[in-house]
Amino acid sequence: MKQRATISTLTLALTLALPLGCLAPAPNSQVETAVGTVRADSTNEASRVSELLLRLRPELMEILPGAREVSDLEVWIQDRPSLYAVPGKATSDAEGLWAESHSRILLARGADHLERTLAHELVHAHLGEDWATLPGTLEEGLCDQLSSQLAPDGAARLRAGRLSSAALICGGMQLELKLKNKRNASEWSARIALSGSKAEDNPQHGVFKLAAGLSSTRLEPSAKRGYYGLAFLLVDRIVRHRGVRGLHALCLKARDQGFGHIPRPWLLEAAQLSDETEAWRQAALEALGRDELTELVQMHPSFAIDALVEYLRSQQGEQSGEEVWNSVTASLSLVGSNTTLRLDLEPSIRSVVLRRLAGSADETSPPSLELAKG
Repeated sequence: MKQRATISTLTLALTLALPLGCLAPAPNSQVETAVGTVRADSTNEASRVSELLLRLRPELMEILPGAREVSDLEVWIQDRPSLYAVPGKATSDAEGLWAESHSRILLARGADHLERTLAHELVHAHLGEDWATLPGTLEEGLCDQLSSQLAPDGAARLRAGRLSSAALICGGMQLELKLKNKRNASEWSARIALSGSKAEDNPQHGVFKLAAGLSSTRLEPSAKRGYYGLAFLLVDRIVRHRGVRGLHALCLKARDQGFGHIPRPWLLEAAQLSDETEAWRQAALEALGRDELTELVQMHPSFAIDALVEYLRSQQGEQSGEEVWNSVTASLSLVGSNTTLRLDLEPSIRSVVLRRLAGSADETSPPSLELAKG
């Protein structure tokens, strides 16, 4: 996420009068590296992040055409990423920020995947002027795509979140839960519909117009997630078909022909996507593979587990939770794709189901998606 500010004459006067009063204080410890300074609350924390920085930055410079050098880069680890002492509401859900005015990356120490978040912000920091013709939210899509390459162990989780958000803003997604009793071969199924906030007409157009990653852009959280998802979907398809250098070439072509931004038709052609909302939704569904569906269930287990536990309780009788669980096979399929996940073979799902059958509370975080079972 990028943080920029438009400063009026009055604001500038106040800033000059109190140049440091509004800025967040620097963390106590720092580690100097050949590629930048890392500041954190402890030397151990700063050292761990400096090791990530030393590995990620050279790898990024290898795969990012048109990269610029940032000689005075700093990385700060904070409880809540903010350039200012009083964080703004617009960045309240951010796990990382790139403050270009101070050449500073700000990271939440509790980020879902710190390495991937650092990689994302490093892309922001090193994008040169060649990339200025990327429209709307597509810079965020590029940062996500490259961070998934640089931190591959976090790629499935990122893809699950972004692609599901893209499908939701384009109309939603459906899953089918099927259970088969091993003893009598009886079958049971339920259709689960997932929906986000009501999307605007043609939400895919917004991703070319709105810069959802700027802290100055005011969007509802669900809309912001949707545009991030659409941006990732588009950029990921372009990179798969033409590579990062192919997208870079489009940026240069647009600049050389006098366009302020890459024309939308060029991007759609490069991504092999039509301009129809349903085409984008279907592309997102088809890109959600087994690894992504596994992550989606782990991120938001309630939408599948509620229906699963309801059925198992109806069959339990005098059996223990483990006995009734072992008596069925359970599969979850993403409607509109070829992706199916065997829930009964997933240890993490098993532990949650057995706790629920035993009457324990589900010890999972509430889902951030707006879900509707149907």
